[in-house]
Amino acid sequence: MISWVMFMVSSFVLVNNRWAIISACVIFSLMTMSANFNSFSWAQDLMVMSNSYAGFLAWLSVFIVLCSALATSNEKGLKYWCTMLSMMLVLVVCFSVKNFIMFYVMFEMSLIPIMLLIVGWGYQPERLLATTYMLLYTVMASLPMLLCSLSIYYHLMSFDVFFVKLMMMKVNAWYLLVMMLPFLVKLPIYGGHLWLPKAHVEAPLAGSMLLAGVLLKLGGYGLYLLMSFLESDSTPSTVIVSLIMLSIWGGLVSGLVCLRQNDLKAMVAYSSVVHMSVVIMSLVTYSYWGVFSGLIIMVAHGFSSSALFLISYVTYKKVGSRSLSYLSGMLSLYPTVSLLWFLMCLGNMAVPPTLNLLGELGAIPVAWVNSIGAVVIMGLIMFVSVGYNMYMYSLVNHGMAKPFLLPGVEVGMPSLLSSLLHIMPLVLIIKLSALWNN
Repeated sequence: MISWVMFMVSSFVLVNNRWAIISACVIFSLMTMSANFNSFSWAQDLMVMSNSYAGFLAWLSVFIVLCSALATSNEKGLKYWCTMLSMMLVLVVCFSVKNFIMFYVMFEMSLIPIMLLIVGWGYQPERLLATTYMLLYTVMASLPMLLCSLSIYYHLMSFDVFFVKLMMMKVNAWYLLVMMLPFLVKLPIYGGHLWLPKAHVEAPLAGSMLLAGVLLKLGGYGLYLLMSFLESDSTPSTVIVSLIMLSIWGGLVSGLVCLRQNDLKAMVAYSSVVHMSVVIMSLVTYSYWGVFSGLIIMVAHGFSSSALFLISYVTYKKVGSRSLSYLSGMLSLYPTVSLLWFLMCLGNMAVPPTLNLLGELGAIPVAWVNSIGAVVIMGLIMFVSVGYNMYMYSLVNHGMAKPFLLPGVEVGMPSLLSSLLHIMPLVLIIKLSALWNN
């Protein structure tokens, strides 16, 4: 683990960006000195908080934010780096707190930095509409949960998560749906996903990487916390079964929608909906395999999807367009870019020995316990996922190069280092022995 941290720090030193180095030092100091991170277990180059998934998700948040800062190290504005630093602080606190209302506050505060990134550094006029969509969907979905949280405080006079479990021992279906709604929209579930493609398309590179790599995981972690409050025999089974079928059917439909996209970033955004649908199916069961596979898919998606947005940005800078009608022949002009595309698509379609494969294999017994139909739909999702990843790779890299494309510098050092930092964990963290002890 120490060697991994040293590799990241040396990457920032190579790009000679003082703000990135300061941010890295500050956040790693927070992680090692915070009272909520006082019990780390070290095993096989993997750092997790003992008896909790929060530590590993906090580490993922720091990792993705630093990689996005590395990829955008040419930004010189102080406002930009302050926004990135505030995003890191909010995410670490959100995954660290044990107070339910503080988690809700940090959950909502994470919208502020990403909205500033989209509005301040987006490059199209439609970015204002995208931020409006994101704000309306996420905030309106979370307001009912705030009322339920206040009701919990009225009865228990405490927001500590351990006391909240006492309140959630016996809940009805409507109460459970209201509490789940903000997390389902944040992930997002199909039907509450319309804000995500718009936000991704209009966001700058750092905004897209943070949305895909970190912010969607807040919804998954919140859903995990909520399900941990419930007793398995008191959870309304109709709600759970309905959510499972809605999520996996939505994932299948989203995969088919990917095949009809003409915008490169929109295709990657819809692929996130596909992955998160499997996460929802796994987490709402709150079984051992469900929680394990849900966490693994969230972590693997954080690496692979963020990497795809990074290489999409590199391709956009060389072609000047995100339209798949103009993208072809990258293999003949930029073989290094094509190699990165190949590796990132492999990670996204869950081929061995990547981390995504471990998560999807763990989700199969979760689907089997619920119904054979869920297993069939899971198989179709995996098949369609391979299809749209191969389709995306072949369109961008194969075929005749457009006449206006000319050879040039393939990949800058910051983007190349950030790409490698995304790809390596997908293979190197396949040995997750520390997580099996939770």
